[in-house]
Amino acid sequence: MTLVEPGDGPLAADAALVAARLAGETVASRIGEGDPSVWGRAATDAVGWAALARTSRPLVGQITALRERFRVDGARRVVLVAAPGQAHGAALLARASAAPLEVLDSADPGPLADVLDGDMGSTVLVHVDTAGPADGPTDAIVAVLQDAIRAEGVRAEGRVVVVTEAGSRLEKLSLSSDVPVVTAERDVPSRFATLGATALVAAGLAGADVERVLADASAATAAVTADHPDNPGLVLAGLLLAGDGGPLVIDPDSGPEGLADWVEHIVGGSTGGLGPLPLLVPGGGGRGPSLALRRGTDTFRTRGEVGAQVVLWQYAVATVARVLGADPFGGGGAPAAGATPLPCIAVDGGVEIRAGGGLHAATVVAALRALTGPAGGALAVEAWLDPREDASAAVLGPELARRTGRATTFGWAPRTLDGVGRHHRDTADSAFLVITGTAEHDHGLPGGGTLDDVVAAQAGAATADLVAAGRPVLALHLRDRLGGLVTLARAVQEL
Repeated sequence: MTLVEPGDGPLAADAALVAARLAGETVASRIGEGDPSVWGRAATDAVGWAALARTSRPLVGQITALRERFRVDGARRVVLVAAPGQAHGAALLARASAAPLEVLDSADPGPLADVLDGDMGSTVLVHVDTAGPADGPTDAIVAVLQDAIRAEGVRAEGRVVVVTEAGSRLEKLSLSSDVPVVTAERDVPSRFATLGATALVAAGLAGADVERVLADASAATAAVTADHPDNPGLVLAGLLLAGDGGPLVIDPDSGPEGLADWVEHIVGGSTGGLGPLPLLVPGGGGRGPSLALRRGTDTFRTRGEVGAQVVLWQYAVATVARVLGADPFGGGGAPAAGATPLPCIAVDGGVEIRAGGGLHAATVVAALRALTGPAGGALAVEAWLDPREDASAAVLGPELARRTGRATTFGWAPRTLDGVGRHHRDTADSAFLVITGTAEHDHGLPGGGTLDDVVAAQAGAATADLVAAGRPVLALHLRDRLGGLVTLARAVQEL
C-alpha cells in the first residue's frame, strides 16, 4: 500500500534514516497495541484511537438503523452541534464524501441563524459533547433548535441523537428523555477521534459511507503498525521531523476535500509547539487521493482514501510527538469564561482596539504595526466570527504573511484553539491577533443571556490566558462586522 510518496530530495533521505531508527525501537507496533509507555504515563487513558478501525465496526449497524428510522420519519437534513474541538472529524468525513452535513461548533449567532432558516421539520440533530458539562453552550443551542423543530409540529426528542461518554450528565439527561445515545469512547482524545463515534455518527447519518471508511482505515492500520523502515507512518513521521525545522506547507486545493484542514488541525495541536508549523498555502494541486505537501524546497505527497489517510496521519503525528517529547493528546476547547477582557484603548472606523501591556495606538494600522513590528515568530489570527457570512476575514492571513514576512495562520475560533492555535500557545515567540464582532442578529438563550454573550466570554477568557502568559496579543472588536472588516483590510494594506 503506497500511502506516502516521499520525493527524492535531501528531506526524503533524512526521513528514511529517521524511519529506520524508529522501526528498530518498535514504536509502530507498540502504538498499534495501545501501549501508553510510548509517550508516558499521562497517555494511559488516551490510546483507544489506535484500534478504532476495528472497534468502531459495531457503529455501522447503529448508524444504519438510525438513518433508516429518520428516513421513514421524513428527516433527511442532519445538523451537528458539537463542543469546541469535537467536530473536525465529522466535518472531514462529510466533506470528503460530499455528504450535506451542517456543523455548529461555535456559539456565534450567524451559523445558528442559517440553520434555523432551513427546513427544521426535516432536521435531525446530532449532539456531540463527550464530557457533557452542565449548562454548556451546546445544550443551549440544541434547546433553541429543538424549539424550532417543535414549532413545525414534530416531536423534538425523536429527532436528536446524543454522542457522549458513558455516565456523563448528558447521557443521563438524554436517556430520561427517551433520546437515543451513542456512547463515545472515553479513551479517545478529540483530535484522534475521527474514526470513533463523535465523528462517524454525524457523518454517517448525513450520508458518508462509514463502512468503507473503516475498511480503508483497517487496511492502512496493517501497514502503519509494522516495525519496518518502509512503514508509511514512520516515513511520514521522518518527513515531519527531518530537515531544518521549517513549516509544513499544505496545499488545500489537493487531496480529498477537507483533508488539508484536518491535517493542519492534528499536526498543529498534537506536537506541543515542537513540531513543524502547518501552513495552508493554495497550490492548485487538484482534488483526488493525493495531498501535496512541502517543507523547504522538498515536496512530498500522502495518498489514499480518507479513512486510510486518517490512520496514516494519526500514527505519524503520534510518533512525531513521542520523538519530540510532546503530549499529543492534551489541549482542548475554549477556556472557561470569567476573565477580565482587555481594555479598549481607541476606536477606529467602528473597530475597538483592545490591548494591554503598554501598547498605545489610535488607529488599527498603528496597532497592527505595534503587534507585528518587533522581530518574532509566527503570527496567529484567531477570528471569533461566522465562517460563512464573514468569510472575507480569511484573506487576512495570507495578506498579513505577505506584508509582514512572518509565518501566519488564520483560524476560526473556538475550533482553532484545539489545533494550530495550541501550537502557537506552546511556542514562546508567537504573536496573536484576536478578532471578535457584534452579531447583526443575536439570539437569546432559554436560561437567559444571548449567544453573543457566550462568544464574548469565551473569547475574553482565551485572550486573558494569552495576556497572563505574557504573549503579544492585540484584540480588535468589530462593532459592525462588514464595515469593521473593511477597515481592518485597509489597515493591513497599509502595513
